[in-house]
Amino acid sequence: MFASYLRTLKWNTATSADRHLLQSPFRAGIRLDAYQLLPLRKALRLPRVNLLIADDVGLGKTIEAGLIVRELLLRRRIDMIAVAAPPSMTQQWQDELEAKFGLSFTIIDRERLAELRRLRGFGVNPWSTGSRFIISHRLLTDETYTAGLRDILGSFRPRSLLILDEAHNSAPASGAKYAIDSQFTQAIRDIAPRFEHRLFLTATPHNGHSNSFSALLEILDPQRFTRGVPVRPRDLEPIMVRRLKADLRAIDSRAFPERRVEPVVLDGLPDSSPELVLSRMLMAYADVRDSRLAGLPPGQRTRATLVFIHLQQRLLSSVAAFARTLEVHRRSLAAALDAAEKDLLDRPKPDDLSPPDLDDLLPGADDDATLENMLDREEDDETDAITRLGAREATRTALADELEHVDRMLAVAKPAATRPDARVDWIMEWVRTHMLADDGTTWTRRRLILFTEYEDTRRWLQKRLLEALAETDRADARVETFTGATGADRREAVKAAFTADPDKAPVRILLCTDAAREGINLQSHCHDLIHVDLPWNPSRLEQRNGRIDRKLQPSPVVTCRYFVYAQRAEDVVLRTLVEKTERIRTQLGSVGQVVESRISDRLTRAGIRQGDAAALGRAIDAEEDDAGLATSRDEMDDERDARISRLKADLDDLRRVLEDSRRKVGIDPGELRRVVETALGRSGVSLDAARADTLKDGVETFRLDPALPLFANDPGWTTIFDDLRPRKRGHREPVAVWRQREPARAVAFEPPIAETGADAADVVQIHLEHRFVRRLLSRFLSQGFQARLNRVCALIGPGAQPRLVMVGRLAVYGPGAARLHEEFIPVTALIRERDWGRTPLKALGQTGEATTMDQLEDALRAGRPVPESVADRVRAMAPGDSRALKATLNERAASRLDTVTAQLETLGAREADSLKALLVDQRARIARTAKDADQLELWPAEERRQRERDRRHWAERLTALDREIAEEPARVRDAHAPRAHRVEAVGLVYLWPATG
Repeated sequence: MFASYLRTLKWNTATSADRHLLQSPFRAGIRLDAYQLLPLRKALRLPRVNLLIADDVGLGKTIEAGLIVRELLLRRRIDMIAVAAPPSMTQQWQDELEAKFGLSFTIIDRERLAELRRLRGFGVNPWSTGSRFIISHRLLTDETYTAGLRDILGSFRPRSLLILDEAHNSAPASGAKYAIDSQFTQAIRDIAPRFEHRLFLTATPHNGHSNSFSALLEILDPQRFTRGVPVRPRDLEPIMVRRLKADLRAIDSRAFPERRVEPVVLDGLPDSSPELVLSRMLMAYADVRDSRLAGLPPGQRTRATLVFIHLQQRLLSSVAAFARTLEVHRRSLAAALDAAEKDLLDRPKPDDLSPPDLDDLLPGADDDATLENMLDREEDDETDAITRLGAREATRTALADELEHVDRMLAVAKPAATRPDARVDWIMEWVRTHMLADDGTTWTRRRLILFTEYEDTRRWLQKRLLEALAETDRADARVETFTGATGADRREAVKAAFTADPDKAPVRILLCTDAAREGINLQSHCHDLIHVDLPWNPSRLEQRNGRIDRKLQPSPVVTCRYFVYAQRAEDVVLRTLVEKTERIRTQLGSVGQVVESRISDRLTRAGIRQGDAAALGRAIDAEEDDAGLATSRDEMDDERDARISRLKADLDDLRRVLEDSRRKVGIDPGELRRVVETALGRSGVSLDAARADTLKDGVETFRLDPALPLFANDPGWTTIFDDLRPRKRGHREPVAVWRQREPARAVAFEPPIAETGADAADVVQIHLEHRFVRRLLSRFLSQGFQARLNRVCALIGPGAQPRLVMVGRLAVYGPGAARLHEEFIPVTALIRERDWGRTPLKALGQTGEATTMDQLEDALRAGRPVPESVADRVRAMAPGDSRALKATLNERAASRLDTVTAQLETLGAREADSLKALLVDQRARIARTAKDADQLELWPAEERRQRERDRRHWAERLTALDREIAEEPARVRDAHAPRAHRVEAVGLVYLWPATG
């Protein structure tokens, strides 16, 4: 029991004096790779943690961010955190930080705001109700939410941290000459400077435009970067981390799975196949419309062409999607024909139309039908709007001719919309071969993801699959969906089922729309993905593939397939798009924004025309944007050889630092288990009796019963066990029903890995910061020496002479009582029987303590009590012995205080000097750039205005830099200055020889 108490105290210490010591990796429930420590290592070297993590998709940026957050909290460098993420990823951020790091975050959304207003009144500030929050990108542009955040932050809030996921979204949009601030850019630019620390995450940091990249970096770190001022690689080195999966595989082929992207070529189809017939008919329809649009001004002609692109994208997705959209198009066309003279200028422009973000519109909604209807209405409204825009200036004769062509296409499309096509036939053959046993009805463990772009295609595909699978075992439970129309609660249930062990969850096929392309990890038991259709945006294609090609994928190979109709001209272009996307990925990691926008522009400018398809494919294949690539590589020093060379050097250094940190602060899982076992045993719960399965590498699991008196009689344990359940409770799901459906999972003290190599889905790794562990260990900290726990312990130890160890603790505090350093200080002494009690004990020298400390560890592990006669003597002698050694403890603590104070002051001075040099250099660079004259006459008006705003910003920045040079270095230096300290003896341990 005393050993558990002592270890708990030791594990509760942390230091800010040593910037090379890594503490958070040993307080997390993760499977850690050395490369993931580089962001943490860099963060600890920065006076302000302004860090850009630009790792490839699937490398674990969330884990890297969590390690930094936990470390900064341990060091008391932060006390307020806000995470801004895309709406589809807020829930995953909350789950990951809670499960892996024991960090509870509140999601700020419409539902949370409404709840707080009901409980605390309409004027409540949601940001004043805690210190850790998650908010979606979209709500950061809403004054309803940002006003309260600004109130909490003020102009600058020390010890605050902003984490911005998918940070490239905040970079200004690229223009022909100059990048222009978007609404989201302006929102982040207003909020970010109010935080002391900033952590930006993105797989695509550079879009090929220097001024856009420098603007993003200025939002991250205005002390190093200024928008419009070119970026130098040496400026990036301290604040950016960038590794690619391909680079890690080049060093270790086992680091990540091999990705195979394979075309499924469909050939030899009858010319009468609906997908081929409709392709030809749509091309003919485009020709008819083109002849009418030829006389329009270029801008109007481009807008009118949107109708064809809209229809073509849906036809390439499925005949079902095409048929429904074509019917909406026909209704709008007929209305335009009936009212050709009506002014259509008041119709919404296509620029104003974007798919709704249902996560923001209806957070927590569970009614999939309602969400699906909303999505359908939005798509119908978009089709109606662009149809009416395209009909402007058209004559009745032209509209009647187009309507006739539409009717002919509908005659082919409507009957075919309910039948399978060649893709469905191929998928079903693959399923029978790879996912069904020889009897044709029993399912194997293999799983499959099918991606589509549109809800209509998903519904059609789901019906066709269920029809074809009707005779298989539990057919109705084998196919699940994850789409924009899937309610929040349903999403969590689907994710839990698809990532669960296939022997325990029946789902085998997951139908996804692009709503699942980001923020969802599906790799645990799936390594096969099929693109039923292909998005025209390369990054969306890469994000889809990233659902299974990511860290902790147990399969050595992941296969991503896509369909190619050999007899359809459009597919030449789409195949080239996929191949180009893969080439870019191997060069730049996740699809580089440098060429992505240019490829998308080529496709969406006029669609894919039959006579131009081959030329368009060649143009996409040749698309390089050499200037943009050169800019990004120069500014980020991103040549492959340079990246790999840096990565090798980093890995060697990180492994050394990790092992050094493990020796100093490492928390052994076996020791943690013994402490938890002791804490449970004190309350009458046997951990051994809860033993469950043994996993790979001998990892033991334990299944604790929440009905045991210790847990059932204390409401505080209820929510802890709820955290162990496989999924969160639905918003309208009765608590009792949910708990019955979702029993608490087993726990393990090491990473629970199944025999397949995947994480064991029904086991939770508990770690030092897990709520379950913290609740148990808090008893040692809060109850101190009550309830049969004393400051004095006597154990049988090795050796022939009795020894005494006084364990002391030194704590050093800085401004605001922030803990800067904490450490244990041992004082040891030999006990001579003839003098014990007659003369005070004398402490051994520090050089002679190593043997005693080794003996102490051995004795604490063994836990053998001394005879009662010895215990009686110890009780009598302990007060005097404590007084005798306390003076030595104070002397050693004073010496350590001097050393630690010097370390902290040196660290503060170094960081203050570094910051001052940085600010002075930044001032000089801005001044030089501001002197350069711009030739703005030929620039587009909006870009010219943006450049002029930036010039005004430079002037403001120069004024601000004078103030920062005078004030900020002193503030940094002061933050490291010790203000108070405390020395205390936390325990005495007598080591008594077994011989007497």
